[in-house]
Order: sequence, then C-alpha cells, then structure tokens
Amino acid sequence: MVIPLLEGSDAPTRVVLERQYRYPVQRVMIEFPAGKLDSGETTLECAQRELFEETGYRAGQWAKAGVIHPVIAYSTEFIEVWFARDLVPGPSQLDSGEFLEVFDAPAVELITACLEGQVTDAKTVAAALWLQHYMAGTWSPAWHTAV
Repeated sequence: MVIPLLEGSDAPTRVVLERQYRYPVQRVMIEFPAGKLDSGETTLECAQRELFEETGYRAGQWAKAGVIHPVIAYSTEFIEVWFARDLVPGPSQLDSGEFLEVFDAPAVELITACLEGQVTDAKTVAAALWLQHYMAGTWSPAWHTAV
C-alpha cells in the first residue's frame, strides 16, 4: 500500500486517494492505492507499480513505514506500507475490469474522516496513524530516491 504525498512549501500536505466500489460491502470505499505482489516482485516494486497503474503517478522518493497484518486470526496476509513523495503525474494504467476514481484531499481531512468513521478501510485507517505522526513531526521515515 502507498501513502502518496503531495507536499508543497506554501500549501498543506495532500494525499492521493481512490474511490472504489467494493462488492462485499456494497459501497464505495475511500482507500490508499494498493495491490497484490506479482511473482518475483519486491514489495517496493509492487508499491511503485500499483501507484503508477492505479493513479498514473510516479514518485521520486520512497520510505517504508511498516507492515500490518489485517486478518491474523485466519491468514498470513501482510500489507507493507510505503510513503511516496515528489510525485509526477501521468495517465493511469488500470487493469481490465478495474474501475476507480483517483482524487486528492488534505491529509488532515483524511485523518479526521478516519477518526469519525467515514473511512473504514482497515489498511487506510492503519496508515492514517503513520500519516498523523509524520505530519506532526513525531515520526520520520527514512527516505530514499526511487530506482
């Protein structure tokens, strides 16, 4: 999963998000870009690919936030969380049958929406914790240039 940051020196930080209809819950969900690993792919390569395919953005810098295990009672699934910044826009490359709307919003509005229960996607809510601490300056990821 990727937390794509739109940062400017004179504007509040914004994040790139997606609206996507999810059939199991029969509603449109607000989520950060994410996807499954392809065979032989590292988690960073997956994050870079998913960000580009779903949003059209490429990032100049990346930082690993951490890992979440969303369903430990019955699955070994994990989601690695990455921050991306120095974004360059471009056209998305959605998979066949994939429909989503890409938009950006102030990071503080996303955090509030999570706290108020308007955003309920587990991975996005969990990522909001890292985002909140990043914004407050109480946690600093180790940034590196994209390869």
